[in-house]
Amino acid sequence: MAGVGGVVLAAGRSTRLDAEFPKQLLAVDSEPMARRVVRAALGSRLAEVVVVLGHRAADVGSVLAGLGVRTVENPDHADGQSTSVRAGLAALSPSMAAAMFLPADQPLLTSSTIDRLIAAWEASPDAIVVPARGGRRGSPVLFGRELFSELEALRGDVGGRALLPRHEDRIVTVEVDAAELDDVDTVEDLQRMRDEMPEAPNPPTLAPEDFYFDQDGLMVFTREYHLKRGFCCESGCRHCPWGYSKGGKRSGG
Repeated sequence: MAGVGGVVLAAGRSTRLDAEFPKQLLAVDSEPMARRVVRAALGSRLAEVVVVLGHRAADVGSVLAGLGVRTVENPDHADGQSTSVRAGLAALSPSMAAAMFLPADQPLLTSSTIDRLIAAWEASPDAIVVPARGGRRGSPVLFGRELFSELEALRGDVGGRALLPRHEDRIVTVEVDAAELDDVDTVEDLQRMRDEMPEAPNPPTLAPEDFYFDQDGLMVFTREYHLKRGFCCESGCRHCPWGYSKGGKRSGG
């Protein structure tokens, strides 16, 4: 049986979190979300993996350095997720019998869950395979090649899940850990996910562009650093204009 290709959707703007800073770069357990998802994909039985980039493509692509994954740039990403679905399908090898679409904002997704979805499709090749927990469906979703034409016909800010209502009879669900279905749309989502993970044993390495000194001579981290890390360094950051306080809690604002 021909393989399943993986398409990591990492092109979008983070409109509900920060329209300019890509949430794909936000770190969970000291690693950018996009990199975590791609590592999970590469560690699975997916026959090939393609990452679709768009908004701030160079920045998102840079966090994938060393993984050896293939990337494609979607110049039409501002027109909605359907454009990335089409770009990803076009980039897959013609030999792929199915495609799995993986959002770049589900950093707790594991290789083993991806493999379970593949196994479910192999057992029922006509199925659309969807992970679920307690009746709650999530992503990634796996589609056979016979549905590629419908995926290519999508328009606007919708993904493959838009096909589910018209193909309910094809859907096979695989029960997974609820945490693996969690995505990050808001600062609160990110903080909750970080709070549930073990604390990193060492503070992150700082770069010169990560901080500055204000008029009182106090060290202040840049907004981009806070969005990536979500906390202030234990040594020296005494106040935060972006609403974060020492210890990783966001104080509002």
